[in-house]
This record gives sequence, structure tokens and C-alpha cells, in this order.
Amino acid sequence: MALRTFQPYLDDVSSIRLVMEKRFDADTMSFTIESPKTSSELFISRRVEEEKTVVYHLTSIHSFNLEDDYVIYDQDRNKAELAYGHIVRSSLFEQLFTYPGNDLGANYQPKETLFKLWAPISKQVVLYLAGHTYPMKKAQQGVWEVTVPGNWDGKSYYYLHRVNGQWTEVHDPYAKSSLANAGHSVVINPAKLRKPSRAKTQVPLSQAILYEMSVRDFSWQKEAGFQYPGQYRGLSESPRLQDMSLGLDYVKNLGVTHIQLMPLYDFGSVDEQHPELIYNWGYDPVQYNVPEGSFSSNPNDPYARILELQDAIQAYHDADISVVMDVVYNHVYHAETYAFEKIVPGYFYRYNEEEVRTDGTYCGNDVASERSMVRNYIKQSVRQWVEVYGFDGFRFDLMGIIDSKTMREIQAELTSLYPNIYLYGEGWKMGTGLPEQKLAHQYNAYQLPNIGFFNDDYRDTFKKILLNPYYIIEHQQQEKIQDLLSGSINGHFIDPQQSLNYLECHDNATLFDYLNLQNPNLSRHDQKRAASFGLQLVLISQGVVFIQSGQEFFRTKNGFENTYNSPDAINQLDWTRALRYQNHIQFIGDFIRFRKEHPILSQESYYSIEENCSFYWLSEYVLRYQVQSETETIQFIINFSTQDYHFTKGEHQEVHFTYPPLVDKSAQEFHIAGQSICTLVETKKEDLVEEETSLLA
Repeated sequence: MALRTFQPYLDDVSSIRLVMEKRFDADTMSFTIESPKTSSELFISRRVEEEKTVVYHLTSIHSFNLEDDYVIYDQDRNKAELAYGHIVRSSLFEQLFTYPGNDLGANYQPKETLFKLWAPISKQVVLYLAGHTYPMKKAQQGVWEVTVPGNWDGKSYYYLHRVNGQWTEVHDPYAKSSLANAGHSVVINPAKLRKPSRAKTQVPLSQAILYEMSVRDFSWQKEAGFQYPGQYRGLSESPRLQDMSLGLDYVKNLGVTHIQLMPLYDFGSVDEQHPELIYNWGYDPVQYNVPEGSFSSNPNDPYARILELQDAIQAYHDADISVVMDVVYNHVYHAETYAFEKIVPGYFYRYNEEEVRTDGTYCGNDVASERSMVRNYIKQSVRQWVEVYGFDGFRFDLMGIIDSKTMREIQAELTSLYPNIYLYGEGWKMGTGLPEQKLAHQYNAYQLPNIGFFNDDYRDTFKKILLNPYYIIEHQQQEKIQDLLSGSINGHFIDPQQSLNYLECHDNATLFDYLNLQNPNLSRHDQKRAASFGLQLVLISQGVVFIQSGQEFFRTKNGFENTYNSPDAINQLDWTRALRYQNHIQFIGDFIRFRKEHPILSQESYYSIEENCSFYWLSEYVLRYQVQSETETIQFIINFSTQDYHFTKGEHQEVHFTYPPLVDKSAQEFHIAGQSICTLVETKKEDLVEEETSLLA
């Protein structure tokens, strides 16, 4: 009798893949399968030699029941428990084990708590709660549950389960909070949490002005004087630097409608108890439903991270500013240690034809959003962030990895709660193991009405023009510019609010740095002029405005392009620059208010844009962009060149904005500086409006 070890995996209902080391292989191998009910021979359909192992592909004349336990024997009666392999990614598995309920996790009541864990292939599951053990029972659709009498508010817990022949400890992927650094999950009493309320003003999605912020960057700078640097509580502070208000008051005065907070779910790269030791943006999820502990005052207090985040969001709502959350449902930090993978190995990620995890994210794994329990998990996750914290929208990192059906169901789920929710994301087309037509990238925008996309064409085109105005002539970009200013009317979007117009975000160099990196000979004056001009273009374009925090005071990261793990000294907002560039901040704030006061600058359909917008090139580099309504006409004279342009305004036109400002706004003739925009407004007389209205009637 020969002793050998091997591991069999169930790949479909009648096929088994058995892996063993080469040293255990024999000239003649045979295998049988046994359960408490049956015993039968397995047939070897294929034998494959790999570098260190031999793989036997076995078949049976009988189908296997996924609910039964099986043991595989060789001819010498060596045995191994049949594990679940590729079968977990089959349609049959989905049919049998899709759980439609929304009560997974710890369901707290003062006198008892119901614990539910979806673990369809586990043979045993034990709850460890506050030092006590409670065996769980398997119910329907692969859910294990146990009700534990008593008040377990604030108590820690985890699960120990036996899967594929091994006992594994895992935290609860549905937990609302945990101990520091993704430690044990914690039972949360919903009655102790705040009830969020919304911002008073609910602007249409087309009129959103988004302002990207990092919790840590926002308040980290020592000179700014925040009491709670790098914390949730820092978001709602308004310290003063000389005569200038910073923090929340600054954002309010700027006039944006929404702030977008970079990742604040629990991420893996930062030690929550010592955040000063390492910096990271946080695009490395560990617990999707738990606020990041490094931003809280006490990461080991499970309520602190929840309540402090709730208070911060409410402070912005009270200031009449909506809040968007940056989410990363496309990949996780460590594929092997992620909770879902430890519970149901092989289910949570996508695999290619060679059964290797796909890597369209370039992060080692792609989340399989198309699988029923992954889709349900994401939907429940975003719903919780809305219900518990009051988020007004979500920015989806690498949204092109997520399938379109999931995004549509997310939208349906959230708009049923809150009709004015705003969803948008990075719509890059990426290879991830699903057909392109099923993915939520920008070229499938027609499948995703009311979901927005970062417009990379807008970003790339205007950055090239800012750097070199001759690019317009060299590449015949006049029509392209008109298209981009019109919300990319001739592109793949179905309405203008799908186009997020931007020139900088946390990724890549800031616009101010980019100009210097590409042209080190550019003077500081010209660098600022071009950066300001770029932001003005964003503010006059049809579509949705997106601004990175600090862009209005020429944010710099010392020339670094990718600062995802650079020190705080690089990533922190330098509020002293806000003090230095107060005049430009005032100008941008006034421009934002002008846009908000004139909805014709953010129209909701391409039809209305075609009816009300027109373009005329006054020279090779100077464009007149006109937008009109029944009561007024707005003209933007856009000088793309670096040279001044002599201009004569109309008799009834008033100059509202130029940067740098005109000495005499009332002058009939004046010069428009290179790389600047002159904004002219002509209000129609009441008698003329009445005459036009009667004619239309």
C-alpha cells in the first residue's frame, strides 16, 4: 500500500479535477467517490503533467449533488474530501445558492442578535462572540445562522468555518464596524447612530459642481491650524489663517454643490493606530462597509469611526453641500485574504479560460460583479452608505470593470431611496474577462442613462492646447473644441450630464505641475495663466464640472505625477497657497456662482444645446461661444492663443468676467489677454421678450 496525498476539486456536476505531487503518481491510478448514500467508480478522462504536479481529470456517470459530502479514494484507500472548484462559478451554483435577503451580518436587538453568514460550501460554521462559541445551523441558499440571547451591543465577533477540508477564521464581510486594522467585527446598535438629513438645495444632476477632497489631505497641514488633522472631525473644522477662513467655511464660500471624498471605507495599506507612519490614498479595500479607522479619533472604538463620519457629512449637509463617496468595487487589497474569498474560494473574482484570475485593474484581481451574490453585496453596501451616512452619490473607481447590469441595478436600488442620487465613474475600457458590451465603460453609455463618466477626451485635448495653442491649427481641433464645450455632443454620451469635464483629479500631476513638467521653460506667470484658463474652460462647458481641491489656488505636488503613497508633505493641501492666491480664488468662486445662477450653462439635453448654443471663430485662436435663453444671451470670447486679442463688444453687452480683470469694464474696445476668457452678458428687454413670446404662441 502506497501512502499519498492529493486534493480533488469539483469543477462541474460530473467532473472532478484531482491534483497531486509528481512523487505520489503511479503507473496505474484509479479513483472512486463515496458519500453517505452512494459509492461509484470515477473514470480518468485526461492526465496532465505540470512542472511539479500531475492533474487528473475525472468523470462520473452520475451527477453530484452540491448539498452532499463526498470523499475521493485512490486504489490504496488514501482519501481526501472533495472540495469545491470551478463549480462555484457555474450557473447551477448561482441557482442553488443565491440568497435574496438583505439581513446578512449581525442583526442587533436589545434582547438578542441574529447572525447570518452566506457560506454555501462550508461544512461547519462556528460563531465566536465575546469569548463564547455558538455553532451555527445551515438554512436556505447556503446561509448559516444563529440567534444569541442577550444584549451584545459593541461586542466583537468572528466566524470559524470548515471549507474545502480546512478550518478558516474570517471577519464578517457585512459588518458595520470593527476593531483596528480589520480586526474582529463588532455588533452595532442602530439606535445609537445619527439619522442623516439632506442638504437643503437639491440641484439637478446636470448642474452639479463636484469638488474632490481627501479626508487626510484636507486638514493635515500644521500651518493651517486644524485641531483634528487627518480625521473625519477635521472635515467640519473652519480654522482661520490670518484673515482667511479655511476648511468647511472655505468650501462653502467657494460655492461648489458637491464634495467628493476619496476612499474612506476600511483600506489595508495604512496602520490605523499609527497613520503617521505611512500615506496611501486608500484604493485598496479590505472592508467595504466599515469606515476607515485611521481617520477616526480612536480606531479601536467601533462607534467612533461611524459617528465621526456621520457628523462630518451632516456638517456639509447643514452647509447646503451634498457629499459623494469614492468607492472601489472593482478589486480588493489582497485577493487571498479578502473575507469573501476565504468564505467561498474562487467565487468573488473573475477568471480567464486558463482559470487564472484576470487583472484588468492591474491590482492582481478583478471583482466578479456579475455574480449574483457579489452583485447583491455591492448593492447592499452602497445602500447602507446612503441609509446610515446620507451620501448623495458615488464615484466608481475603474467603473469599466463593473458590469452594466450591476450598475443599472445599483441606480434603481438607490434612486428608490433618494431620487437625486448621482452616480458616475471612470469609464475606461479594460480587459477583464467579460465581453466589452457587458461592461460599464463610456462606450456603453447608452446602456447607462443618468450615470456619468470622466471625460478623458476632454482632459487630454484641452491639456494639449493649454500647453501649446498651435495644437489647434496643427491638428485641426476647432470642431473638436466646439464639441467638447457642448458636453461632447458628437461623442458616445446620450446626454450632457454623462460628461464629467475635468483637467485634473487625484490621479496624475496637478494641472499646474503638468504644465511645468511638460515645459520646464514656461514662466511661473504663464504657468498660472494656463492653469487658470483651463479651470475657466471647465466652468463654461456644458456637462458636469469636476474640480480637484486646491486647483483654484494652483495646487502643486512638487512635480510628482503619482502620489498614491507619497508623504503627507507632498499630498496635503497647502492652505498657505490659498492665502497667497485669494484674488484668483475669489474670481473662481464668482465664476462658480455665475454658472449656478445661469442654468443655460448646464443644459439637460443635447437637443437644447443644439437649439441654444452657437460657435463662431473670430480668428484661428479666438472662439465666440454663445449661449442664449428667452431672457439673456451669454457670450464667452475664448482666446486660446498666448497673445492679446483686440475686441469690440456689442452696444448692450456687459463684461462680467475676465482674468486678469479689465481696468475699465465699460470700455467699448479692449484687449482680451492670451489664454483667457471674457464673459459678456446681454439681457433682453422685457418688451422684446413679450413680443417673441407672443409670436411663438
